[in-house]
Amino acid sequence: MKRDNRIPNLRNKRANTKKIIPSKKIISPRKKIKKSVARRAIGAFTKPINFLLKLIIRFFLGWALKGTLVIALITTIAVIYYNINLPPLNDMLDARDKGSVIFLDKNKRTFAWRGEQFGAIAQANTISTHLKNAILAVEDKRFYGHFGISPRGIAGAIRINLREGRGALTGHGGSTITQQNDKLLCLGKPYKAKDWKSESQYEANCRQSSLWRKVKEALFAIALELEFTKDEILTLYLNRVFLGAGSRGFQAASQRYFDKPASNLNPAETAMLAGLLVAPSRYAPTNNLSKSQNRANIILNLMEQQGLLSKELAKYYKENPAKLSIKASQKAGGHFADWVMQSAPHYFTKKTTEDVTIETTFDPKIQEAAEEVLDDIISDLTSFRDELRIESSFQSAQL
Repeated sequence: MKRDNRIPNLRNKRANTKKIIPSKKIISPRKKIKKSVARRAIGAFTKPINFLLKLIIRFFLGWALKGTLVIALITTIAVIYYNINLPPLNDMLDARDKGSVIFLDKNKRTFAWRGEQFGAIAQANTISTHLKNAILAVEDKRFYGHFGISPRGIAGAIRINLREGRGALTGHGGSTITQQNDKLLCLGKPYKAKDWKSESQYEANCRQSSLWRKVKEALFAIALELEFTKDEILTLYLNRVFLGAGSRGFQAASQRYFDKPASNLNPAETAMLAGLLVAPSRYAPTNNLSKSQNRANIILNLMEQQGLLSKELAKYYKENPAKLSIKASQKAGGHFADWVMQSAPHYFTKKTTEDVTIETTFDPKIQEAAEEVLDDIISDLTSFRDELRIESSFQSAQL
């Protein structure tokens, strides 16, 4: 009964409730006209601006696309031009314009060299693994991973140059081994005496560092990468570089300094040769052995840091640095070789275009004995002159 009484009461309450409808705000016609006029005015002002902006964007995007296509076309044509004009690899390995002269003593042993020595061809796949690693550690650790140009290396070189207060393109170049071949090959333009005042002028032109030159080198590097394998490009580099003491290429330098082929070098010897790349004459071991050994230690540290040489081997070869061979250490016979170069026909010596070997009657034992006697005489004369000066001054003091 109680439940039945509740239901009617609920119904009465629902019946008594009134729906409240929110009232709409009445906007006057005058206000509507003002708003529509403002919208039209804004639209009339923004439509030309939007149209102009779209026109500018389309214009620049169109020209940017066209410019990109033109640059890509020019780049492709330049790379193809360099590529089709590249000579065979074997024709580019010997960079010398003139020949060399080797002097043999009476026992048929080499005692002097004149001119740039080339030696046998150094192949990237037959040289000592340590030599290959030393070169890559110093010159181009990403050699086998790039396409001839290393943007990361270039950016790093620019950063270092600016930090050291130089121009962006002055000093460190960030060049890959492929790009260094560009300089060694002079962008495929061989030396011709009639076109240049001297060979040094030609080489200076090949080493230019202008922005335009860098662009051409980049294109030539891509052409090299398209034509040759990585090992062939490295082989080209191994044989073209100058390494001091008249040595052109790593094979000639190995024979010159250590009297052994480049395939038999130990880590200390390879580090010494790789250290010559930055300044061949300055670090040549025949000029200053200790300086060359110090430079080699830096290369050994680089090899260790890059995981190309174990810590134990690096330590051992820093404690046991490379030394010159007996033949390279001997200086006897240099004046005799100079005399032969002056006396013999120039087409065999100074102006030879081929490698010449001259057998002489030179006897190294007699030469060494004569030099020792001469040194003793000079030493005696010097001491006698000093005594004479002291005696003379004593007599003059007495007077």
